[in-house]
Amino acid sequence: MNAKERIFAALTWGEPDYVPWTSKPNHFPRGYLERELRNLGMGLTLEYRVFGISIPGLTTKSISRGDYVTRIYETPVGEVQEKVRVNLPSEGGERSDSWKVEHFIKEDADYKVVEYLFENMKITPKYEEFRVVENDLGGDGVVCTSLGYTPFMDLLINYMGIRKLAYEIHRNRGRLEALLEVIAEKKREICRVIADSPAEIVLLGDNIDEVLIGPKLFEKYCLPYYQEYAEILHRKKKIVGSHMDGRLKRLKDFIKISRLDFLHGFTPPPVGNLSVKEARENWDRKIALWLNVPETLFYETEKLESFVKNLLREAVPGDGFMLGITETVPPAKRIAAYKVIMNTILKYGKYPIDKNL
Repeated sequence: MNAKERIFAALTWGEPDYVPWTSKPNHFPRGYLERELRNLGMGLTLEYRVFGISIPGLTTKSISRGDYVTRIYETPVGEVQEKVRVNLPSEGGERSDSWKVEHFIKEDADYKVVEYLFENMKITPKYEEFRVVENDLGGDGVVCTSLGYTPFMDLLINYMGIRKLAYEIHRNRGRLEALLEVIAEKKREICRVIADSPAEIVLLGDNIDEVLIGPKLFEKYCLPYYQEYAEILHRKKKIVGSHMDGRLKRLKDFIKISRLDFLHGFTPPPVGNLSVKEARENWDRKIALWLNVPETLFYETEKLESFVKNLLREAVPGDGFMLGITETVPPAKRIAAYKVIMNTILKYGKYPIDKNL
């Protein structure tokens, strides 16, 4: 099997020859190690958008002062602005060198501007560009596409921030929910464009963690959108997942009915709080795990083999399961750690995994 076949087998509960292991480009070192790992079977995963966005009537400008950039969005109904801190450490390109410190929505008047942005978005298919990227990658991995964040998480991460969102839920809920529906309708339109695209694997955001988004919020503001968008995409036979890399134990029963096919970035203990064994017992064969090897393990390379071996043991016989790297890897630890993970998979990860491992 090549890497692409292996990944699709894992996400659809097929029978891969080995448990797949993948990395996004920013976590994959260039040079001899990349060649060595890919020759041994490590897959590359790319993300490419199948739609373009334009907003008639929008004018943008940026103002730079030191390590801060202010972005101003001017519309016929008013303007909003955000501020971004730049020139932050990027861990050798592993992560972004910027961070949003001020969000668009700060007061009631900002709601109508953000509503204007979503109501006037023009969505245009970009299918041919996706096909080019996918053809270029060939069997070395998979190209996914993404809806972006679902509505509630879009507000939290891109438009409000956690403090403002928490305040609005308690003090201005009606206005907040009206904006959520405006965003949700645009996301439905995007889902339909994605459904007609050549992409086979679709991500719905979302960076979920139960401490940030507790069970009540998740059930009310996240679960319905997963169910709705997954239904649209399933009609066109898409494989649908969401990036949930946080603590999930208190959300597991809701995730079970989310209609998602897989969780991307699923992070077991010691960083997460839901083990592979618990997740598989709870979700049975409903949800495949695209697992993230926790960043903390890269600081203890001597423990990596036993850790990965235990993950494989919990995933017996190994279907609906794959390993990945979805968060920052310490550059100085990367070469040794990647070799350990690869060799452990080759030694113990042949499908079906020995139950006596």
